[in-house]
Amino acid sequence: MAPMKGLTVFVADLRKCRSHEEEERRVNKELANIRVKFKEHSLNSYNRKKYVCKLMYMSLLGYDVNFGHKEAVELANSAKYSEKQIGYLAVSLLINEDSGFMRSVLVSLRRDIHDTNEFNVCLALCAITNVPTREIAEALTEDILMQLLSPASSIFVKKKASLCLLRLFRRFPEQTRARTWAARVIPYMGHRDIGVTLSVTSLATALAQQFPEEMRKAASFAIRRLKSLVIDREFSVDYVYYKVPAPWLQIKLLRLLQYFAAPSSPELRSQLLSILRHIIDVSQDVPRELQQMNAQYSILFEAINLGIHLDIDQGLMHESAMLLGRFITSRETNVRYLGLETMSHLAAYIDSLAPLKRYQGVIIQSLRDRDVSVRRRALDLLYSMCDVDSAKPIVSELLRHMATADLALREEMALKVAILTEKYATEYSWYVDVMMRLVSLAGDHMGDEVWHRIVQVILGNEELQLYACKISLQTLKAPVCHESAFKVSAYVLGEFGHLIANASDSAPIDQLKALQSKMSATSLPARAVALTTIAKFINLFPEIKNLCLRVLDRYRNALDAELQQRACEYYALATVESQDLLPTVFEEMPPFPERQSALMSRLLKQEGNTEDQRTWIPGGRDINRKHRAQNSSQQDLQEDAPESSFSGAPKESEQAATDPAAALTPEEQERIAKSRKHYARLLWENDGILYDGDEIQVGLMAQYKPPAGRVGVFLGNKSAAAIYEISVHAFVKQSETKSADCSALEVQLSSNQSPLPESLMPMAQTRIYFDVKCKHMSSTPPTLRISYTLAGAPSVLELQLPVTAAHFMDPVTITVNDFFARWKQLGEAAVGGESQAVLKTPFLSSGTEAIQWLRSVVGGMGFALIQGADPVPDNLVAVGIATTEDGRFGCLLRVEPKVSHRMTRVTIRATNETLAKVVATNIGMVFASR
Repeated sequence: MAPMKGLTVFVADLRKCRSHEEEERRVNKELANIRVKFKEHSLNSYNRKKYVCKLMYMSLLGYDVNFGHKEAVELANSAKYSEKQIGYLAVSLLINEDSGFMRSVLVSLRRDIHDTNEFNVCLALCAITNVPTREIAEALTEDILMQLLSPASSIFVKKKASLCLLRLFRRFPEQTRARTWAARVIPYMGHRDIGVTLSVTSLATALAQQFPEEMRKAASFAIRRLKSLVIDREFSVDYVYYKVPAPWLQIKLLRLLQYFAAPSSPELRSQLLSILRHIIDVSQDVPRELQQMNAQYSILFEAINLGIHLDIDQGLMHESAMLLGRFITSRETNVRYLGLETMSHLAAYIDSLAPLKRYQGVIIQSLRDRDVSVRRRALDLLYSMCDVDSAKPIVSELLRHMATADLALREEMALKVAILTEKYATEYSWYVDVMMRLVSLAGDHMGDEVWHRIVQVILGNEELQLYACKISLQTLKAPVCHESAFKVSAYVLGEFGHLIANASDSAPIDQLKALQSKMSATSLPARAVALTTIAKFINLFPEIKNLCLRVLDRYRNALDAELQQRACEYYALATVESQDLLPTVFEEMPPFPERQSALMSRLLKQEGNTEDQRTWIPGGRDINRKHRAQNSSQQDLQEDAPESSFSGAPKESEQAATDPAAALTPEEQERIAKSRKHYARLLWENDGILYDGDEIQVGLMAQYKPPAGRVGVFLGNKSAAAIYEISVHAFVKQSETKSADCSALEVQLSSNQSPLPESLMPMAQTRIYFDVKCKHMSSTPPTLRISYTLAGAPSVLELQLPVTAAHFMDPVTITVNDFFARWKQLGEAAVGGESQAVLKTPFLSSGTEAIQWLRSVVGGMGFALIQGADPVPDNLVAVGIATTEDGRFGCLLRVEPKVSHRMTRVTIRATNETLAKVVATNIGMVFASR
């Protein structure tokens, strides 16, 4: 592209500016000039390019450029490559993804993707990658896929197409509908060009994390390609990097294999083991050049990670441990980092931790490394390799390092110390001593979960309580007491202070004085805990009642509403005439029910999300076994269980989404409208969200094998607090239908499944399955009732399950003549029924996209489309058979959309009248939700 003199002069003028104000004046002057030029109708292509380039340069400098979008789109629509190049670049820099101009850009992108000039195709692919939008993903994914799969496409285009698909899939996974085409890209991992293989492997890695079943054949392609590179040495010299053949491709292939189980084929398993052993053997020779060492070690670490993940050779594991022991003592920071991280992975799988404990001193020394990332990995490794034998020295070292640790690392270290202490404590005194020291050292850097958990453990272990009381009183009498330690001590003394009341230095008056001595220097929440403890003292120690009442009376005039309310209520309870009220209110707390530690939940949340999901988590072999079992069980029913991002705090009890009689606020009406839309979508799709409220989210997955089916209900906690007393039931309401209809659908809990948890922590999910059986035709769907308790308030949610007689439909293909003969026969017969409706369908204005959506709906509802049956191309003709225990019932469907009137006539004829009505009702709800 020839240089533009006006642009060169403008850039030079800006560089000569000596101050920001001078530069801003020059920019404003040029912006005003460009606005005037764009209003001229005689603007030629050269000046349009020049002015758009100036706008891009000013935008890169940080100035707000809110015009010139039309000119950028015009350049992108140009037939000249130089103008098109500037146009697409300007679109990616100046135009927002939500702008209306993106529709015009979409037309240009579609045209250029199918251009015979590969340079125009590549320009379009680059533009899509830089400015991906939801509409572009929906409209152009198939076109981009064809560029990858087409034998006429050049190697350059194939590489860009695969990377463009990767970008769209990561940004808009639902719109790309990747499940339907994921398996089609696998053969291109064996492409003759290594560049194409590298790009397609990146795409396959992302797809394998979401659709492992569809991508299972990618493992065999990856093993064969690795064998050709590592064993057979088949590669082009253009891809040799410092004597290492295609290191980037080897790393990606090794990483891809970590998302699959060990191959079942003896041949592939043998090839894979030989590849791993060859990589490890080659690494024994230390490379002299830094670049070769980086490439070789990168491959080695991925190979070790793969060997650990497959867990098929314990000898390979021990050999890997020896290699990693050499790496964690390396002078290179990057090598130490990778060695510590990979050793953490090894600790999650290896049977015996003895090979790792040999390097415990080196790992502890790494906590003092100059690089913070190395220190973090050393902490992960110590946490993963800890067991009963090594718990005390490791916890002791972590506590010793706590005082000098980085602020960013201190919270994570405190959580891990608390978890290890609770998990491996063999002496009650050691647990209490460590936890009290922990909250004193790092109380400012941890949440309330830590001291909450300490209290829960003490309440649940009677042997701990006496010693915990003694330590709590000592903590309050110490010159310095951290606020978290103060809360623990106050709570413990309020519950169990009577256990030490007979000791000479632990009398009730001593406990009260120790509490008061630190109370004034604490925060408002800590003083609230102390007031509760003082109220409990009145119940435990009547001899100091008057002293306690004086403290409460002083806080009855506190400025803080919480303290004032507590003091007033406790004072009233203590002065009431009833002798039984106070002991009843302040009865000793029962032990907390056994459930997953909140500390573990918080630690797992801190694991950062990367583009490639990690197949393991720090924490040792046991927790990784549970992690793998949980992941595999989530794929038992269907690979893509509905998942959601839960956030927000509950404001009020959930309302039943299907109760139209309730007096609803606008927010509740909006929620009900969304629930109806979710319900309608599940009438033709087997998985998705059924209800999305402020407190919980309900997802659904279903599989049908008429006349039976299985429905999975997923519950997610969106609140900031735990949910308790969860109960889920499914049934058919007798008051809403005839008695015969009540027994038409049989819904019961599936056998051989885990019970619902006693509590559901924030951001967590649980699930329950129901077996459904269609005995005979019914027009009434089952009701799903969910009850739970949140923040002490019980809630009940009732929803309609999208399970109807139409869900037990199988597609059947017949000839056109047979269809119309059967259609005429059902229209004249006395047996069966017909249902017809004319529905408003404003979405037909979108043209072919709407017709394609209609086809998807009809297919999703269990019908087989009969091609060429209707002379009007947009009309749909379909056939299905519904199966119940009473028999099989045929159903014929005609959909006649009228685009000009935005209306659609739907006609159903079936051998069962109820079936025809149910199908018509379902289609009406689906159309209304669109």
